Amino acid sequence: MKGAPRTWLAVLLFVFASVVVIATGRATAPVQEKPPEKPAAKSKDEPSADKSSIAAPTIVKVEKGPFKVDVTLTGVFESARMSEVAVKPKAWSMPLVVEKAVELGTPVKQGDILVELDREKIDKAIQDAEVELTLGELSLKHAEEELPVLEKLLPIDLAAAERAKTHADEDLARFLEIDRPNSEKMAQFSVKSAVEYLEYAKEELRQLEKMYRSKDLTEETEEIILRRTRFQVESSEFRLKEAELRRDATLKVELPRQQIKVGEAAVRQALDLQKARATLPLALNQKRLGLAKLKHDQSRATEKLADLRRDRDALTVHAPAGGLVYYGRNEHGNWPGAASMSSKLRKGGVVTADEVLITVVAPRPLIVRGAVEEKDLHSLAGRDELKGRATPAADPTLSLPARLTSLTPVPREAGKFELIADVELGPDAALIKPGMACSLKFATYRAQDALTVPSSAVSEDESDDGTMTHVVYLPGKQGKPEKRTVKTGKTAGGKTEILTGLRTGDEVLGSKP
Repeated sequence: MKGAPRTWLAVLLFVFASVVVIATGRATAPVQEKPPEKPAAKSKDEPSADKSSIAAPTIVKVEKGPFKVDVTLTGVFESARMSEVAVKPKAWSMPLVVEKAVELGTPVKQGDILVELDREKIDKAIQDAEVELTLGELSLKHAEEELPVLEKLLPIDLAAAERAKTHADEDLARFLEIDRPNSEKMAQFSVKSAVEYLEYAKEELRQLEKMYRSKDLTEETEEIILRRTRFQVESSEFRLKEAELRRDATLKVELPRQQIKVGEAAVRQALDLQKARATLPLALNQKRLGLAKLKHDQSRATEKLADLRRDRDALTVHAPAGGLVYYGRNEHGNWPGAASMSSKLRKGGVVTADEVLITVVAPRPLIVRGAVEEKDLHSLAGRDELKGRATPAADPTLSLPARLTSLTPVPREAGKFELIADVELGPDAALIKPGMACSLKFATYRAQDALTVPSSAVSEDESDDGTMTHVVYLPGKQGKPEKRTVKTGKTAGGKTEILTGLRTGDEVLGSKP
């Protein structure tokens, strides 16, 4: 009885194919009567062609048994301890030229030399900085010795300016009150004295001439006395003219000029005093600020020299920890810059400051960094501590225990989320190194007695209220399939779990009819 439905379905298909053949023949040939037996014979001769054109859905049974859902993704082994190495100079800004570098993959210990950079230019810069520092020390010492003297001279200079102003004012007042009037009087008196001397000389000459006429003197004595007296008169006349000229010069030239000079001196001393009061304190403050700047510059120069010396030491790069040498920076388990860094770390290559040259990678312990596709995110999200297996690409025979530890909540790139898993490396995994690829498999679902059907047997159907449901089709009576609504569970490996709607042993069509 179990085979009866299949036999009945085959008969129906056979009859349907015969009708199609007869209808086709009538459309292409003249109508004529045929015995009923001949069409049946033709249908028996051509059954395979009809069945190939309309394939009947296969019938499958609902099975009960173990069912699992696995998520498989790609990953890469990554060290849990990595130390990046970069040259980070503070004062040195010139290009960094490589002298030599350790080979890729070399095992190193802490303190081993990784990279040696050229130091010729920085040595010259250090020598120049030392000379500048020495000159700065001399300038600073000079300024430190000069400032106290200037501070002591300031009140003295101000007092001198005050005193010079006072003296200039006194000189002007004395000139106007005493010196000029006295000089004018002296000039007038000098002329007056010259006039008097001239009058005396003339009177004496008259008296002598009168006396010599009345007295009996020798002619020679008379000539001598008269000649001398006449010369005195002439000399007095000359001195009178000279006194008049000197008086005029004093009154009209010298005294006006001297008054201008004394007046200008008083004004100049007043301005000098005003300038001294304003500028001497400023000059002293300027010296103080200059001294402070020299101290600051000297401190900066000292720091710069110390930084240059430290930068020089940093041009010999040492390993901060033990491990394996990888070129460049690790990015999500990969080394995208390793090729370009390999060319830079040759002799004569140029690297830049703050650039990661080498990463010292501890070979153990390792983690696995994987990429989760968006379609698998729901199976792994919130499943910390989920256990799985890691299979190295280098040795597919190994199956290493793995445990999910973290999953990024946002995509690292379009459609990709990042996963971190701990992995247990046994003695057979000695070949595995950081950066090697692997695959990760996590069993996200397990059921021992699950009802399953091929996923192709389940389809979606819109109900009367517009909601979508899952349905399967059962072989119906008289060849008409029966639609049945089911509740599905997980889907994996081409099978879909049936939660309700079917029982073990039920038969369904393998695809939607």
